[in-house]
Amino acid sequence: MNTGIVIALTNIENIIDFLKIEDFLESNKNIHICFVNNGSTDDTLGILKLCEKKFEDRVSVISIKNNKGHESALKVGFRFLLNTMSFSSISFSTQLNFNDLNAVTKFQNKTLAIN
Repeated sequence: MNTGIVIALTNIENIIDFLKIEDFLESNKNIHICFVNNGSTDDTLGILKLCEKKFEDRVSVISIKNNKGHESALKVGFRFLLNTMSFSSISFSTQLNFNDLNAVTKFQNKTLAIN
């Protein structure tokens, strides 16, 4: 039972918290995060690449050179996950809020357990 989460981000270098990402992934072993860097002009991509390197089997990073809007960025992430891996569910977020992601993960796990 694997869950994919697509997170589209733009220029969040100053608010990204690597330790929160690490904690989230450590406590949610069945999660794969696909970060989509949506045209960032700061070092967001560099930080996301560090996450991908540390969690290479559970984090993917896709970079879009020019900001295409969150909807387009999410579509890119969804296509990537659908074409490269198999998941029981895929969710998305346009921000890096791990309280929300934990709630979504718990809800999905309960829903999948019922089915």
